[in-house]
Amino acid sequence: MEKEQCMQNNIFIPYKADTTVPPYLPFPRFLVTLNLSNDAKVLYTLLFDRAGISRENGYIETDGTVRLYFTVEEAKGKLHRSRQVTTRAFQELERSGLIIRRKQGLGRPAVITLKIPAAGKEN
Repeated sequence: MEKEQCMQNNIFIPYKADTTVPPYLPFPRFLVTLNLSNDAKVLYTLLFDRAGISRENGYIETDGTVRLYFTVEEAKGKLHRSRQVTTRAFQELERSGLIIRRKQGLGRPAVITLKIPAAGKEN
């Protein structure tokens, strides 16, 4: 609520050389050129951020792959979108090959493997 009020009151300061930068999500540049919805691109960015946290916390498979969990409900809340739109964004990422979701069974979150472009393949 406090952040919303700040935005509504336009309490912003100019970005200067010595400005402290607020927390942000790293948006991978290769996403810009892909034929994906903006919801899918933002979801990938959220997953990319979560993968960094998972790596720091040691959620690593035996083959070295970073393992992450991000439920549709969690994504729905972060994206401020309906369940249907969020599910569609996950499906877009799966179809494009950017993520692999491995279901674990009833009531358990899917394990997500994030994929990135091979070195030298970025646009």
